[in-house]
Amino acid sequence: MKALEGLRRRGLWWSAVGMAALAAIVALLVPAQDWSELLRDALRGRALHAALLLFCAAYVVGTMLLLPAWIFPIAAGAAFGIGWGIAASAVSSVLSAVGAFLVARYLLRAPVERAAQRHPAFGALSRAVEREPFKVIALLRLSPVLTSGMKSYFLGLMRVRTAPYALASAVGMLPGIVLKVYVGHAGRGVLEGGGPLKWAMLAVGVAATIAMAVVVGKAVRRKLGF
Repeated sequence: MKALEGLRRRGLWWSAVGMAALAAIVALLVPAQDWSELLRDALRGRALHAALLLFCAAYVVGTMLLLPAWIFPIAAGAAFGIGWGIAASAVSSVLSAVGAFLVARYLLRAPVERAAQRHPAFGALSRAVEREPFKVIALLRLSPVLTSGMKSYFLGLMRVRTAPYALASAVGMLPGIVLKVYVGHAGRGVLEGGGPLKWAMLAVGVAATIAMAVVVGKAVRRKLGF
């Protein structure tokens, strides 16, 4: 059993090392402000499977580098439509959440801890996660209280197992992903010459996204006490 546990820990370590190395390489080669344009140009004209793989890689690395996560589901909706856009964004969001979680837990714990201790929300978040881990993580994923990548790194410091964390993150992120993919898809329809109906669909999607962020954000702040 001890040998198996050692192998498991080494596997997690090397996974974290690999993801961190990939993130560092891309950060050096691609300025953050150019990501959205680069992604759009890279996806254009590619086969579906190649475009999906490229999108997933950009999503995972981008959010681990603390880029705004909302740009990726919107891009997915515009590039792939609602069905494939939701699937690609959901898978990528969970992979990026788990990747940052493992990096914080096994590879960069000390610097992440220093950053977390300086953040006013960290103490309240840590106490809330200890009381109700699944509920708090899911609510946190729904809200714009912190950036997606920062949530993942901070949660990697807390007493929560990887599998429940991944499940709670998936549940919490899915509603926002669906709305943002819809907005991206509707926005593409408008840009391609949409009439009043397409403009109305886009407006509904944007309004629903903003409303969810405001309502859930207030609920999370009350829950955490900040």
